[in-house]
Amino acid sequence: MGVEDLEEMARECGLLGAGQSMSPELLAYTQAVVEQCASIADAYPPKETEESAAVHIRAMLPT
Repeated sequence: MGVEDLEEMARECGLLGAGQSMSPELLAYTQAVVEQCASIADAYPPKETEESAAVHIRAMLPT
């Protein structure tokens, strides 16, 4: 998942118009929300997979 994917979701929610890009502030907010979700997932230990849900959620964030 990249910034373009996040921007498309923002467009679908009416936060961005066609052709608009996320401001640095909106991108930071989005990343903070995803990090909060990953923090919640930290409470759940991984089962028989190599990575926890929290690790997978964080890996989906654009860098």
